[in-house]
Amino acid sequence: MNYDQAEVIALQALNHMAENHEILVAYLNLSGIMPDALKDSASDPVTLASILDYFLQNEKRLITFCDSINVAPDQLAKARQLLPGAQTPPYLP
Repeated sequence: MNYDQAEVIALQALNHMAENHEILVAYLNLSGIMPDALKDSASDPVTLASILDYFLQNEKRLITFCDSINVAPDQLAKARQLLPGAQTPPYLP
């Protein structure tokens, strides 16, 4: 996994969120970001990291998203480690 791959996964997560109103609204409420600000910051690595954090915080949401893009959940955790503000140790082994 490299930075570009991590960014693609995060953008896929953003797209998944945009296609699922309930997930999007919950993210907006939790993060406090307004829809227009999210749209404007979609390429910001900090925003992408926040989106991956959101998916990693809920197993059901994580599995649903990973299944939709045919990626193992540990790959999402690895992608998160490459974006700003990563926690150590990673979310998943």
